[in-house]
Amino acid sequence: SQEFRKCIECFLCQDTCHVVRDHEENKQAFAGPRFLMRVAELDMHPLDAAAESGLDRKTTAQDEHGLGYCNITKCCTEVCPEGIKITDNALIPLKERAVDRKYDPLVWLGSKIRRRSS
Repeated sequence: SQEFRKCIECFLCQDTCHVVRDHEENKQAFAGPRFLMRVAELDMHPLDAAAESGLDRKTTAQDEHGLGYCNITKCCTEVCPEGIKITDNALIPLKERAVDRKYDPLVWLGSKIRRRSS
């Protein structure tokens, strides 16, 4: 999205995120809003070739970068000097796509069939 290109990398979103700031136990597991916004930007790009190289950005964001730790308080969006709607336009859609993929019944069925045939 063009909106994400407005980011001036001031990291105010990262500094005000209470998951990063207040929860010591989550700091290693949660990449924070700035990084996840970048992942969402790349994932939404029509020319993104990650899937062709075997990288699933949604699963990686969920499993390795702690997307699930974000509890949508929108504090990152409130402090953004560029007015980027980080939560609404990056984090929530990325979470939705990750969950859709993870709990898709056809994907689940396909994994069961593949496992059985191996």
